[in-house]
Amino acid sequence: MITIRPTFVCLAALVLCAPLLAQSGKLSDADFRKVAQSHSNADEHRRLAAHYTAHAAEHEADAKVHDELAKQYDKAEAALAKEARHYAGHSREAAEALRNLATIHQELAKEHAGK
Repeated sequence: MITIRPTFVCLAALVLCAPLLAQSGKLSDADFRKVAQSHSNADEHRRLAAHYTAHAAEHEADAKVHDELAKQYDKAEAALAKEARHYAGHSREAAEALRNLATIHQELAKEHAGK
């Protein structure tokens, strides 16, 4: 008989659903490159802000998953726990940088809208 822990189920759901939830504003790589090179109007800045916000959400979800994994690893694998926490920290740092980029694009959108 296989026993599935609730924590594992929650982690699996988070890993599978987070990218879908974040997709709402995420641009394809090609669209992102095109808009990022142009960003000549308020709409393009809003699209970039939404993209960065969605990407930040992915990183935050990834950090949460690895924090939970670290707790599981604490019980048996200290080296894995340490690296999972390390990775989670980098994911949170990336999310913060992406949110900052989104904020800058939101401000630029306001400037362009005011012209």
